[in-house]
Amino acid sequence: MRSLVLVLVLCFAESALAQQLSPPEYREWEVSLFAGASLGNTFHFRTPVFGSDLETSRTIGMQYRPGYQVGVRLNQYFNDYWFAQLEYNYALQNLRFTNVSPDNPTVSVNNYIHHIDYNLAFAPRPRTKQFRPYVDIGTGAILFFINGESLSNARQQGLFMRQSTWEFLFNYGGGVNYLVVDQFAVSADVKSTLTGTPRYAIPSSAQVVDGVFIPGIGINGVIQTWQVSGSANFQWDTWNFRRRRGN
Repeated sequence: MRSLVLVLVLCFAESALAQQLSPPEYREWEVSLFAGASLGNTFHFRTPVFGSDLETSRTIGMQYRPGYQVGVRLNQYFNDYWFAQLEYNYALQNLRFTNVSPDNPTVSVNNYIHHIDYNLAFAPRPRTKQFRPYVDIGTGAILFFINGESLSNARQQGLFMRQSTWEFLFNYGGGVNYLVVDQFAVSADVKSTLTGTPRYAIPSSAQVVDGVFIPGIGINGVIQTWQVSGSANFQWDTWNFRRRRGN
């Protein structure tokens, strides 16, 4: 019995010593599930009005309300300092237009936003360090999608919009990774996204026809949103597709 206890103690000590001599490090591949907040902004567009005796233009507001976001991210670590990120995230940010027309000054719609982007990231600390800050920069595409009920309500208020609009995006940001144990890490991330302002096929000017005000919005320029998220990450070194086929 004493011999068995002695063997177990020696094995445990050897294992602990090996972990101290070879601490866990970041693996080549990492998949992350994240959630957080997407923060919008308010923009104002000077819009010409034709056919009206009361006004020649009006300033229309376009506000992306704060909302939640969820997504998945795949990282590949090329070496100690550089890695790439392929990311998809979904955000719900309701869209609100103000001063649209004399009869319907405010129009609100449910706006679903889908991001797909590819980023290159740099971490100044090597993969053997548990705590690793990083910065990233990338590009991709973004889909703005309005649900059917909101689209119908907007049309009833005189604002005719396209249901979906694609735009290119550019983003930059940074965050921190912390390797909790071998193959499992947590992260916090902040990112700014720049895109062309989606037009939703709305006319660029308003007009009055036979006494009826037909809304339009002179949308132009670039919008900026912010994403703040936290994630749980799982890591591994190789894809075992060949081994699975062999089995």
